[in-house]
Amino acid sequence: MKTLVITSAVTFVPDNYDDLTLGLADNPYVQGLVVIDNRSADIYLKAFLLMLSGAGPLMGWHLLKNSLDNSLDRKQKRYEALGKKVWVIKDVNSDETIQFLSSLEPDVILNARTRSFFKKRLLAIPKIGCINIHHGLLPHQRGLMCDFWAHLFGTSFGFSIHEMTSKLDDGSLLKVVEVPSDKKNYLESLKNAAQLETSAATEVLQEIARTRKIQGLENAKTDQTVYRSNPGLIDFYKLRLRGIKI
Repeated sequence: MKTLVITSAVTFVPDNYDDLTLGLADNPYVQGLVVIDNRSADIYLKAFLLMLSGAGPLMGWHLLKNSLDNSLDRKQKRYEALGKKVWVIKDVNSDETIQFLSSLEPDVILNARTRSFFKKRLLAIPKIGCINIHHGLLPHQRGLMCDFWAHLFGTSFGFSIHEMTSKLDDGSLLKVVEVPSDKKNYLESLKNAAQLETSAATEVLQEIARTRKIQGLENAKTDQTVYRSNPGLIDFYKLRLRGIKI
């Protein structure tokens, strides 16, 4: 089974999400890594805003550091040492990218923190389907930066691996993992989660390879389901007032 992992060149996760992306390089089902080059002036502005405003100095620093370090080089060396490839693209939904990914004929595409919405043409490329690592506990925690909101409101924290459809955070549930969070350090919690995601994704890929299909539990919304959007600066200040480093 051929799997493509798609991630972003820059994330705010400590070590730029290497815990997952480098960890999956050893997976026999992973054909290669596709990196979306999302480096931009906007990322630098966000980093400096978080640091200078005092709203999220650690997150701003990691965002700036991840924008400037050699994470892509580390990924390329790791994958190439294993006889696998790393490709860099600009837009995951562009005509050029759709044509290129189609030529690779993947069975599965794994979305790993791209923050990109997969359109129907992209979802239709893999023979078996697309799966996503959502950073919230589905079906209750939907939307954006659910891990942030879980820390702010003191609720359970973790991630879910689910089938991707044209609807956000929809599709059958393949794995839901609650992560012991660092109650005083949001970014350390993210790093803890990233370390667990490798084994969880490996288990999911093994099962898909065995059955040749994506099948899981129902992911329908419930009366406990909450939809989240990106937090604002005030929300960052609120998190810091709770004594949580960010």
